[in-house]
Amino acid sequence: MGLEQWAATCGYTSGDDLVKFFQRHAGPALARLELPYLRFVRDAIVAEDWCAVLELDTEIDAWKWASEIREASISQGRGRLRLLKKLWKSSPEIETYAGAFASGKARGHHLVVAALQFELLKVPDEAGLMTYGYQSLANYVSASIKLLRISPESAQLALADGLERLDGWVAASKSVQRESAGWFAPAFDISSARHATAFSRLFIS
Repeated sequence: MGLEQWAATCGYTSGDDLVKFFQRHAGPALARLELPYLRFVRDAIVAEDWCAVLELDTEIDAWKWASEIREASISQGRGRLRLLKKLWKSSPEIETYAGAFASGKARGHHLVVAALQFELLKVPDEAGLMTYGYQSLANYVSASIKLLRISPESAQLALADGLERLDGWVAASKSVQRESAGWFAPAFDISSARHATAFSRLFIS
C-alpha cells in the first residue's frame, strides 16, 4: 500500500515513525477518502443503483493512479470477490457485480467488494467503517515488521496508537460529501509510483 518506498524515502526505522505515518497520512487518507467512498458505494448498493456503483469504482481507479497501488487493490478485490461468489452462490448483488467485472464494466477494487460484503452481512454502518479502518492499519503494521525491522511489540504499540485515533477518523469521514472527498498527497503518490522501478523490493504488489 505504498509503505515500502515511502519508508525508504523518509528513512523510517522505528515504531514511532509508523505512528507518525498513521497520524500524517494513513489516518487522514482514511477519513477524507477511503472511508467516505466505502460509505458512498454501500449507499449505492442499498439503493440498487449499479450505475452509481460502477461510477464510484471508476473514480477509485482514477485516484489510485500509481500502478502498483491500483493493481494491488484490484488483485485484493478480485480475490475477495471470488470468495464471496463461493460463499453466497445465490446472491443477486454478487452476480450483478461479478458479471460487470467479468465483462470489463467494473474495475473490481477491494474497497467496492468490501462494501458489497458488508451489505450482504448487514454489518452496521459504524462497524463497517471501523472494520475497514482497522484492516488498513493492521496491514501497514504487518508489513512494517519486515520493512522497518521493528519488533512485534513496537508494531503493536503503533497499532494501538492508531486504533485510539480511529474513532476520530471514522467520525470525520461521515461528514465528507462526495463533491469534497479527496486526499492530496503527491509526494506519497510519486513515491508509490517509483516502487515499480526500485533497485530492490521486499514486497511486490
